Amino acid sequence: MSNEIRSILASVDRDGSQARRVAEKAVALARLTGANLELFVCDSEAAFNRQHQYEPEAAARAEDICLVESRRYLEALRQGLGAGEMDISLSVACESPLYEGIVRAVKHGRPDLVVRGAAQGAPLDPNDWELVSACPAPLLLTRGRPWKTHSAIAAAIDVSSEESEQLTGAILRAAAGWAKLARGAVEIVHAGRFESALSPAFEARRTALAECARAAGLEGTACHLIAGDPAEALREFCARRNFDLIVLGALTHRKALTALVGTLTGRLIESLDADFLLVKPARGAR
Repeated sequence: MSNEIRSILASVDRDGSQARRVAEKAVALARLTGANLELFVCDSEAAFNRQHQYEPEAAARAEDICLVESRRYLEALRQGLGAGEMDISLSVACESPLYEGIVRAVKHGRPDLVVRGAAQGAPLDPNDWELVSACPAPLLLTRGRPWKTHSAIAAAIDVSSEESEQLTGAILRAAAGWAKLARGAVEIVHAGRFESALSPAFEARRTALAECARAAGLEGTACHLIAGDPAEALREFCARRNFDLIVLGALTHRKALTALVGTLTGRLIESLDADFLLVKPARGAR
């Protein structure tokens, strides 16, 4: 997947330190992949206020001011990145809700990767949860921590009957692609509730895990089958391994926001300091 990354969209908010961390990570990934980079700001608060402005002329002036200020903010951010001769484009929007503005920018620019910040030690806000579901491109959520020289990358997959083979394959290919670019190594992880490591269910999952690795061209890759509550077991395991990037499936099969909050993916994102790449199967795959 990452071999096909030719363009990156970094969606930042006008909040100072986090915006800089997201932009710095996007610059690092653009250098790693050779991709074009675009910094994007969508001021949803100004857009929400504009929607409640009854005078059309005043609303139009407010939007113009919003766009000018957002572009000025991005220009200052770009200047402070020290990106050398890297060509970084800028784009702005004044739309609400925020996630719809980001999705619209993604559909317009068709980037191969979207980078977005995630607050340290806090749940994702509702807009970012909606973005996880709606974003048409792979979405990387970051807190800005630099990757190690030889990056450690986890591919967290579900080999139960509830997950599609297409999504599993997409996760594994994405992890393998990033590992190749980052001169790192992939580890495949899966957790489940098993009576014991000798149970038929455990052995069946072990066999399925190895088959998924083989089908993705990752035969010989380290595969970890962990017994226990999936969210807690994976959190503890990933914390010990100190992964730079964890690749997961985006939760497109759960439509309601209430179904996203507290799920396995959500609990991992909220409790670990790694970057998270959320991928989806190819269009049309089921």
